[in-house]
Amino acid sequence: MRRRFLALPLALFALSCTPARHATPWQDVRELTPSFLTGAHATDPSLSLDAHGRVALSWVTRDSLGADAWLAVSADSGEHWSPPVRVNTAPHRVTSYAESRPVVAWGRDGLLVAAWAAAREGDADAADIAVRVSADGGLAWGPVNLVNGDRSDPSSGYHGFMAIDVLPDGRPFVAWVDGRASAGLEPEPARAEIYASTSADGGATWSRETWVAGDVCPCCRIAVKSNQRESGGIDVAVAYRGAANDLRDPRLALSTDGAATFKLDTLVSADRWKLPGCPSVGPALTLDVGGGQYAWFTGESPDGATRRGRPAPGVYLVSWRVGAGAVGVKRALGDSLDNVTRPMLARLDHGTLVGALGQAQGPPVRKVLALRMLGLDGTLSPWLYLGSGVKSAAIAGQGARDAWAAWAEAAEGGTRVRVAKLARR
Repeated sequence: MRRRFLALPLALFALSCTPARHATPWQDVRELTPSFLTGAHATDPSLSLDAHGRVALSWVTRDSLGADAWLAVSADSGEHWSPPVRVNTAPHRVTSYAESRPVVAWGRDGLLVAAWAAAREGDADAADIAVRVSADGGLAWGPVNLVNGDRSDPSSGYHGFMAIDVLPDGRPFVAWVDGRASAGLEPEPARAEIYASTSADGGATWSRETWVAGDVCPCCRIAVKSNQRESGGIDVAVAYRGAANDLRDPRLALSTDGAATFKLDTLVSADRWKLPGCPSVGPALTLDVGGGQYAWFTGESPDGATRRGRPAPGVYLVSWRVGAGAVGVKRALGDSLDNVTRPMLARLDHGTLVGALGQAQGPPVRKVLALRMLGLDGTLSPWLYLGSGVKSAAIAGQGARDAWAAWAEAAEGGTRVRVAKLARR
């Protein structure tokens, strides 16, 4: 299904008040929602693109028995999609919501990895981290592997908020938020940890977990990116939100030895956001040679603490470098949006795709997926608004010119997933 957005009444485009010299970079925006999702109830989409332009789209369906994770692939820029495949072999056993949804990632030569939180049978409050790999671009799938090593402890059931990547040497890598340190004490821990695992044989077996970070916010998504240095070493970066003393500031854990150890942990911004509860908004990052971009949300402390030295609530962006953490001045991204939240980032060859959810200014009041470009020279394009009643979203970059977006929006009786491709001028 291939249609221009301008013909669709629910498609929303708007530009910010950025000066006209920074014109919108998008020449063409097309809806490429698969026909099997048109009118269907679905939510929590995820996207990944490989070096050859193949697109993997995952989403979640729910009924009275539970939730399932599905995946489809397009090899021709969204003109056609493969039939949907349910990636969880045990039906109705997926735990998913906006911050902790199933995720997908491409590797080399058609390697495709999916990860999700698999609900434990007989325990509605427990979930394990499930990973499944296809070696042929999603045509056939291997067995489901549960990678968290504490499955034998019935009191240790808090696992989710997974993020995946395929490392430059071809190993699939999955990281997740883990509550084993508080096993048996409370259903949702006040502070959690991050663990990670890799596979050296294409997903058939997985390594014993590597500890990544502690004092982690237990209810915020994490983000993972990897890159090979010119010297041949592999950097792996994990963005997360801290939780020590209820401070929810953004942090970055870094491995410089290909995910064997995570010896570097950096505070990205000392916002001093104190919240004795669940922020439910995680950070995003990109990683190129030596560094990238980092985006996060900070909120208002509920106790009305003084704002002296603290940033206003909203979404922020800063550059970061390996070994140095944040560099330069952080920038607020809330212009022309109200209640901006849920930042997203995707790398392009000549810039960065920036996304967020927020309310478009002016009537009618509507919650949208907002997208803009960050150029190599630091300029930001105006926002482009997509959707209406958006609840969650995912974005991906493709080469130098193209970008993809998928989002779940309100529909009669539930939510639906929509997909769009954006071409740059």
